[in-house]
Amino acid sequence: MFIKNFFILPKKNILSFYLLILFPIFLIFGNLFINFFYFAFTILAILNLNLSDKFYKSYVFYLLIFFLIYLLINLFFSTNFSNSLPRLLKFVLIIFFIKELQNLIQKKDFSFEKILPYWTLVFFIVSFDITFEFLIGFNILGFYTVMPGRIASFFGDELVVGGFYHFMSLLIIAFFIKKKFSDSIILLLAISIILISFAIGERANFIKLFFSIFLFLFFILKTSFLNKAGVTIIILSLLTFVISINENIKYRYYDQIKVIYSSDGLSKYFKDSQYGAHQNAAYKIFKNNFLVGVGLKNFREESKKEIYKNDEFKKTNTRQATHPHQIHLELLSETGLLGYLSFLTLVLYSIYYSIKNYLIDRNIYQFATILFVISNLIPLIPSGSIFSTFYGGIFWFNFALMLSFNKYSKS
Repeated sequence: MFIKNFFILPKKNILSFYLLILFPIFLIFGNLFINFFYFAFTILAILNLNLSDKFYKSYVFYLLIFFLIYLLINLFFSTNFSNSLPRLLKFVLIIFFIKELQNLIQKKDFSFEKILPYWTLVFFIVSFDITFEFLIGFNILGFYTVMPGRIASFFGDELVVGGFYHFMSLLIIAFFIKKKFSDSIILLLAISIILISFAIGERANFIKLFFSIFLFLFFILKTSFLNKAGVTIIILSLLTFVISINENIKYRYYDQIKVIYSSDGLSKYFKDSQYGAHQNAAYKIFKNNFLVGVGLKNFREESKKEIYKNDEFKKTNTRQATHPHQIHLELLSETGLLGYLSFLTLVLYSIYYSIKNYLIDRNIYQFATILFVISNLIPLIPSGSIFSTFYGGIFWFNFALMLSFNKYSKS
């Protein structure tokens, strides 16, 4: 009876429902399926164009259009028009998706929560697969990575399972809390998620996940400060224990970054790392193209130019990459100061408005998405590209979901 009641299909909005159910699967299957997801939602948004009147009158919608107009203007300053155009079109799809998801979730006959049992099933399968690969050396399909201390899971050569896990974790924990599982089960689930994320070996995504889960439980769980402090100590002790018994994890989380703990360690690590070379090139590109940048997706071409070589950085000869691996420097180098401020205004206002809404409605799923978006804006920590298919798809999905719970009663 529990299983039967747990997995319930709605009678209306069935196509949208199935698309949302399958989104985690699409992330695993790759870019073609992610693009299909956003394109399908765009078709639905166009078919329902006359709906969402309140959203059209909101400041968030105006800011989305303003950022889109800036990207359109920026396109004509792009150093490679053909590189930038697809990214601009992708943002158009994102705006349609935001509009349609908001329209869908605010319908009285639709509940986002009905999707989460299916996501939970996928999440637990991926969690098992990560644990299996960590212990055995390859996942249940035979995938593995040659990079010590990293996990491939179902994503194969694309080492992005950490981003996927971060995306899913907060919403799954929120679902368990909403279903009134005991605090003990919630804490056990959270500790397991943190340990599995740690085992994945993606340091940046682990930091973001740990930060967001810590804040989420700190504000949501109704227990004493001493109990919360005790759980934190237990988690840190478990992480230390894992480092001490596993050489690959020790290599990822200590040996590769131990220079940080020395005098001027952060600066030394930055200058010795690949990320440092990427980000220094992005900063120099921004300085040379201060107002409008070099255009979306053009860091990959601009960064290889000799003028961006900096011998202070050990890996400066391999500074070229598809993106600078830092969301703020990506926007500064590719869209310039004007584009960066446009993006920042859009996102910070959206977070502010969503927090105001959360304080009124106390929607736990909205709080989860707010923390996810904030965690991806932490400066210095490496990140994927904000306009890429996988990382961008995850970021903008959460951004759209965060906005979808808002009540646009006033502009």
